[in-house]
Amino acid sequence: MRKWSILLAILISATLFCACGTQSRQPAKADDAVMNQESELPEEDELSDEEQPLPTKEEMLLAASPMTTEEIEKSRDNLAYAKSLIGNTYTFVGSILSVDEDHAVILIGVMKDRYPYKVYGRGIVANLYLPTDVLVPLEAEQMFSFVGKLDDAHTIEEAFPGGGTTQVLEMEFKSAAIVSDRFERTGTLHSRNEDYGVNAWNVEFPDSRYMGVVHFRDDVSAYQGEEITYSYKSTSDGAVDAYILE
Repeated sequence: MRKWSILLAILISATLFCACGTQSRQPAKADDAVMNQESELPEEDELSDEEQPLPTKEEMLLAASPMTTEEIEKSRDNLAYAKSLIGNTYTFVGSILSVDEDHAVILIGVMKDRYPYKVYGRGIVANLYLPTDVLVPLEAEQMFSFVGKLDDAHTIEEAFPGGGTTQVLEMEFKSAAIVSDRFERTGTLHSRNEDYGVNAWNVEFPDSRYMGVVHFRDDVSAYQGEEITYSYKSTSDGAVDAYILE
């Protein structure tokens, strides 16, 4: 009987020892789990896409390529193609259509040499997200050269005041900047156009059968009949604040 009592005591002690050993190891496992969880957490300096700083104008210009007529026209007719361009950085021109609280809506276009070659006024617009201090002075029909990274492209139904709707492609540039509000063009100074002011002149262009009216800063009559290259701004009043580049 005594032997059985001793054996029973040994078994009870062994069971208690195993239980104590198991309990003593549990905190270590918990610590390991916490350490593993901590190692899986993102670094504090890792930012989400939304938190990444926007590229500067200089950085975008280094990465940009000129947007082409083919890219604009195919995007307008093919949404899948337009979405394939997302992520590309472009230089392009645009005429201000309207200004919202955080972006400008422009009629997008392309450059030919140093002047706007074609601005597309039907079926396609671009939304450029710009700082408030840049948006405030903008006016309808002003033209600028821009740089921007394409973030999205989608279509909307736009209603006309007289009835009916049309499908419009919207290109979204969350990262965008104005490059310049001035352009350059070459033509022949043809004749005064006094209907438009003292220093307004008709200019004849080699690539067009139509003459354009240009408002010069100063008297340029000494250049009449000569081919000139001039710098100008494009506004609702046409080509203004022009001067001849020597």
